[in-house]
Order: sequence, then structure tokens, then C-alpha cells
Amino acid sequence: MRVVYGFFLLLTGPMTLAAEQLALQDPRASDPELVVYLDQNWTQEDREKFYFLNQGSRLFPYQFFLHLEQAESPDLFRSDANMLRFGFLPEKASKLNPHGLPIGFARDDDFVGPTCAACHTQLLKYKDHYIRIDGGQSMADLPMFLSALTAAIRATLTDQDKWQRFSGAVLGEKASQTELDALRQALQTHFVNRQDYNRRNHSDVAYGYSRLDAFGAILNKGLNLTGVPDNFNPPDAPTSYPYIWDTPQHDYVEWNGSQSNSSLGALARNVGEVIGVYGQVIPKKTRKFLFFDGGYESSVKTRNLRLAEKQVSKLQSPLWPAFFPKINQAKAEQGRSLYQTYCVACHTEIDRSDPGRTIKVRMSTLDYIQTDPVMARNAVEFRGKTGILEGEPRYYSKGEKLGSEAAAIYIVNNVMGGVLKNNPLQTYLAIHDAKKAGHPEVIHPPKYVNGVIIEEGQEVSKRALLAYKARPLNGVWSSAPFLHNGSVPNLYELLLPAEQRSEVFYIGSWEYDPVRIGYIQQEQPGAFRFDTQLKGNSNAGHEYGTGKDGLPVLSNDQRWMLLEYLKTL
Repeated sequence: MRVVYGFFLLLTGPMTLAAEQLALQDPRASDPELVVYLDQNWTQEDREKFYFLNQGSRLFPYQFFLHLEQAESPDLFRSDANMLRFGFLPEKASKLNPHGLPIGFARDDDFVGPTCAACHTQLLKYKDHYIRIDGGQSMADLPMFLSALTAAIRATLTDQDKWQRFSGAVLGEKASQTELDALRQALQTHFVNRQDYNRRNHSDVAYGYSRLDAFGAILNKGLNLTGVPDNFNPPDAPTSYPYIWDTPQHDYVEWNGSQSNSSLGALARNVGEVIGVYGQVIPKKTRKFLFFDGGYESSVKTRNLRLAEKQVSKLQSPLWPAFFPKINQAKAEQGRSLYQTYCVACHTEIDRSDPGRTIKVRMSTLDYIQTDPVMARNAVEFRGKTGILEGEPRYYSKGEKLGSEAAAIYIVNNVMGGVLKNNPLQTYLAIHDAKKAGHPEVIHPPKYVNGVIIEEGQEVSKRALLAYKARPLNGVWSSAPFLHNGSVPNLYELLLPAEQRSEVFYIGSWEYDPVRIGYIQQEQPGAFRFDTQLKGNSNAGHEYGTGKDGLPVLSNDQRWMLLEYLKTL
């Protein structure tokens, strides 16, 4: 029932499921006496800034969000228990978060919207410890959240008692009829917008906890900005929220290695993120200082995005907690030797605390890695009508001109370029940031040896995008489920042949399994049933040490040795 809930809710209204006590609704998850922070080189002030830094996301009016009730309850939609069931982590009120919103929900003028912290802050539970991991893989189910938000708005518009409580809280009890009518019209407009967004971004394959087709949402936002009705593609390739420590140190980022960190790359990447999470862009050229091309005006806060990137550059991966089962050092040392044989060619080892570390990307082509291809193909193959952007250069001021139809990523490139053009100072500073971080300009196209990239390029080619990125595995013990699409529940299964991996498993518990290294699998109310037979969900590929890679087959004892070593990273 959980799988179809979001779309059914969108069509018919709320179900009784919302009233159940669901898997993630553990009130202790936000208890400051129980939450443990690991040493990741951030202070509490660093966390606070990252959690609530305004990036320009405008999902919903701030005052509306504060007072909106749940569809089937007079309880506030933003209540801790309700936000927990979507996988968002409650946080106490503070100077930057005066109303105690969940982590990653920031105010932008009169609006509220999610930031990167909403998807990249993690919680694990082991015994009585609730472990906060900054930059880790969130449990968030954004489509379920958006469906429930839409249902709550509908209920407020149709239920007179809800409407009176809502309007009284927003306007006060002495509001005039004109003010009430204007408020109802504004809420109705947001309801229509949310309905339309949900329709355009519906996927027949449910994402579930800890996944999102972020690429699909960003591409659809770009297509929507063209002014062409129903200009979208089904975002049906959800991927895990990747952990983001070391991201500023990589030369290329994203699951398909599509974005360089050189020059404007890091800022452009983060602009794209804000565009995907409800940043507002006006794709019409503006003029500044007489004849100067001012690009596209937007709500994107480029200065804050640069600050966030610098903040993340300080972040270090978490180490195996002292209160977890003790690592068997003898087995780990044996596992280290196995890692050198089976893993290090793609997953290079780094010093997590080296402030000058830089990381060269390792990419594996689809035919080499054999993991699910849908995400990589969608990023390359999705197309749409260009509408008002027809004839404009791909990168706003340079590149091939867009025809009446174009690759969706080309349209997004134009939008990102227009936003950057509108922010010349931050654009200049971002180039300086990249050089200071050790990311020089690159001039050669990518080259591959046995599917592994060995030379970076100025512009990533189409063939290069039909690949997935491997990265250093420091902190990997915290990042279940595994593979880019989250299709393998724990690290032990990732070392098995694909046919021996779970075909179906459940995710929806904070409980951590320190033996197999993943979340406890438990079928319970609200848990998401992950079916690897569905489109985009394949758990095939990455079968190293199974006899399919030309290397000796790992014995079961050797698998456990390798797992023991991975705990040390």
C-alpha cells in the first residue's frame, strides 16, 4: 500500500495511512539528550549554517507552512512527528531556525523551501544511540512529502473548520473579507501549482525513502521554464542521495560524472540544485547598466551557495563510532590486502583529514559496470521543446544554438548560464574559488581504459555520460542502501553475485546493522518495499570478486575480511 500511496493521494485525497504510527516516527530521533554527533570537523555553528542557509528555494509561503494543518488532523503539517514520517529530521528552534523547522527547511523572504541539508543529513540508530551524520544520505521521501502537502492544502480549502483556524492564524481574527478572499485565492494558486508539479514529476516507479530522481526534476524544471505546456519527461530513475563529504575536492561530481568542479562548475552545479528544488527563474534576458546583458533574474542566492560549498569543503567523513562493535583489526588487515586487489583501482584511498586533498574521478561505462542504466541514459536522452529559448546558445552566451527541440540538459545549461550571468561578482569569485581549491581548467576529452576514465576533459562527452562514477569509500559504512539506485540493502550483499542479492527488501527504519553494514530490514507500517525487478531498480552489476571480473572468487571468509576493512575507512 505504501508504494502507491503518493499518486493515489494526488488523485483522490488523503488516506487513513497518514494517521498511523509509521516506521520513522520515533520521537527520540530529535531528543538532544540522545542524538550523538561524530567528529566530522564541523562545529555546532557550522552545522547550523549548513542546515538553514537560505539558497533561494521557494516551495511554499513561509507563514502558510507554519500554520497549515495535516489533511486528516488538526495537528500542524510541520510537526516533528509528521515530518519524521517523510524522513526529515526535526531540529530545535534557534537564531537561524526561529520556528523549529526540520533540518534543511530554510526561509527565503516570504517563502520556505528545502536546501541541500534536507537530503544530505543522516540519522542512524544503534541501541540507544541516535547518530547524526552530516553530509550523509538522508532518508527523505520527497514525493510522499509533496503529495501530503498538496492534500493538506486541499483539505484547508474544503474544510471550513480548517480554513477558519488557518486564516485566523495567518491573518488574525479581525481580517476583512477582502483579506480572506485574497488569502483563499493565494492558497488556491499554490494548490494548483503543487498539483501541476506532482503531475509533471509523477513516476510509475515509487522512489521510497532515501532516493530521488533529482536529475529528472531539474530537467523537467528547465523544460517547464520554456513556456511550452506539458513539456516534461517521466522522472523514473531515482538515485540514492549521495554522501557529500569530499565533493568539493573531486574534479567531477554527480552519479554520472556530468559536472566539473573547475571554473564555474561547482557554482553551476549548486545553481542547478536550487533550480530543481523550487528556485524561481525568469528566463528572459534583462539589461543592466544600459547595454550590459544581465542574464536571467532568479531567487537563487549564489553568494550563499559559494559559502555552502566552502562549508562542505571542511567536512570530513565519519569514522566508525567507538560504541559500535569493535573492529577486528586482524581481519581488517587481511581485508586491506583484498581491497588492494579488488577495489582500489576504482575506489582510491585518501586521507580524509588532508585539507589539500584532491580526488581524480574514476568512471565506469555502462557495459563495464553492468549496473542499472536508466539514470545515465535519461540524463543523455531526455529531450523537450525549447519554446521561448529557441535560438539561444546552449550555455547562454556560447555554444550551439538550441533548435525547436533539444536535449533537456542543454535547456537546463542555458537556464543555469543565464542565472550565472545575472550574478557576475559571484561568478568571478567562483572561478577564483576553483583555482584555490586545486581545480585547474581542463582541455582534453575523457579517455577510457577498460571502462575507467584516466584523463579529464573540458566538456564531458555523451559517451562519457553513459557511465557511473566510483569514489573513495571513506565513510561508506554509513551509506546504505548501495549502488547508485539504492538497490542493494547492505555491503555484504554487494559482495555477492547479483543473483544472490535480495530481490525485495524493506527500508524505513533508522536501525543500523553493524554486521552486514546497512539498515535493519523490517516489514512494518510505512516501510517501503523495494522491488529490484521494477524499471530503474535493478540490483545487477558491480560483481567484483564473484568470478565475473577475471579475478579470483572471494570466499565467504574473505568477504567478511573485506567488510571489516571497509569499517576502518
